[in-house]
Amino acid sequence: MKTANCPSCGAPVTFRSSASLLAVCGYCKSTLIRHDLNLENLGRMADLLEDGSPLQLGAEGRYKNGHFALIGRIQLRYEQGLWNEWHLLFDNQKNGWLSEANGNYVLTFPSPAPDNIPAFDEARVGDVLQLHGQAFRISNKETATCIAGEGELPFKVGAGYEAPVIDLSSEQNFATLDYSETPPLLYIGEQVELADLKMTGLRERA
Repeated sequence: MKTANCPSCGAPVTFRSSASLLAVCGYCKSTLIRHDLNLENLGRMADLLEDGSPLQLGAEGRYKNGHFALIGRIQLRYEQGLWNEWHLLFDNQKNGWLSEANGNYVLTFPSPAPDNIPAFDEARVGDVLQLHGQAFRISNKETATCIAGEGELPFKVGAGYEAPVIDLSSEQNFATLDYSETPPLLYIGEQVELADLKMTGLRERA
C-alpha cells in the first residue's frame, strides 16, 4: 500500500494494488497517474451516472475462499444501457474484475492472450476460438464507451474512451477480449450470483 497527496487538492490518495496505474481522487475527482509516488494530474474525471448498482467502492466479498475488496470501477455505455467493470483486489494482491450489467455478474481474471486471436473487425458472433485448451464461442461483439471511472485502475481511462470488446462462453467458463490495447487483453472466469460472493458494505437503499 502506497499513499501520496493529490497535486490538486492535497488530499491523501492511497494505492492498495501494485498493479494500479491510475486513481481518481475521492475529494476533487482529479484523474491521477502514478509515477512511483509522484502523481500526475490529468484533469477532473467526468461524473458517474446513477445506475442503481448495489455495489460501491470498499465493498468486500469472498470467492473460492479468497477475500477481496472493490477498489475501482469503470462505468461504460453499451447498446443495452450501462455496464460496470469493478476492479477487485484480493488479499494476496491478485487482481480481478466483476462485470455488472442488467443484474448479471461475471467474475474474470487476466490471462495471457494466445497468438491466434482474430482482429476485432474479423471476429464474428458464433465463431469458435480455442483459448487455453477450451473452445469458446463468440456470443457478443460491440464497442462500449467509457462514461467515467473511480478508485484505483490498472490502466488509463476517461470519458469517451472506447472499449471494443468480444464476449465468449464455453461449457463452464466466460471470457472477454478487450481490444482497447494491442495486443488484446484476455479475461477468463465465470458467471456468478451476487449472493454467493457474500458481499458486505453494499449500498443502502431507501
